[in-house]
Amino acid sequence: MRRAGPWDAKVFQGVMAEYAHLPTPIDALILALGYSGDRRATAAILERLALLDAETTLSHHRSVALALERLGDPAAAGPLAELLQNPAVRGHAMTSLEPLYDRPVEKRRREGAFREIVLARAPFRCGDCDRLGETILREYQRDLRGLFARHATAILDKRATIPLLSYCDACN
Repeated sequence: MRRAGPWDAKVFQGVMAEYAHLPTPIDALILALGYSGDRRATAAILERLALLDAETTLSHHRSVALALERLGDPAAAGPLAELLQNPAVRGHAMTSLEPLYDRPVEKRRREGAFREIVLARAPFRCGDCDRLGETILREYQRDLRGLFARHATAILDKRATIPLLSYCDACN
C-alpha cells in the first residue's frame, strides 16, 4: 500500500478564497473517491485524514469530510471523532458574546467554526462514534451566527442535502 504524501498548496484567490472551497488537485481526487460511492476508497481517504490538524488548509478538511460523509462508511466515524477531539479543532461555536480584540477575527471566528461544523457532519452521517458529531452540531444550534445554527439544525433534522455550507440559504 502506498502511503499518503504531503498535502499540496492551497489555491490563493483573495481574502475570502478560504471559504469558497477552491479544491486543490489532491482535494479533487479525494472528492472523486468519495463521490464514487465505493467504500473501498475509505482507507485511502482515512490516510489523508490522518495528516489533518488545525493548521492544515481548510480545503483539505472540507474535501476529506465531504468525501467520507458521502461514503457514509462507519469505519470513518472513529478517526473523524479523534480529529474532532483535538482542542485546536473543537470548541469554535459562539454561544455567547465575546470580546473580539484578543485574536484576529478571521482565524478565531470563521475558519475554526467552519472547519469544525464541516468535520462534525461527517461522523454524524457515518455512524457517529460516541455521538460526538451530534454533540457538536447541537452546540452549533445555539451559535449566535445564524448560518451555523440553521445548518446544524438542518443536518440534525436530516433535511440538508447539499454538501457545502456556502450560502446563507443553504439549509432552507
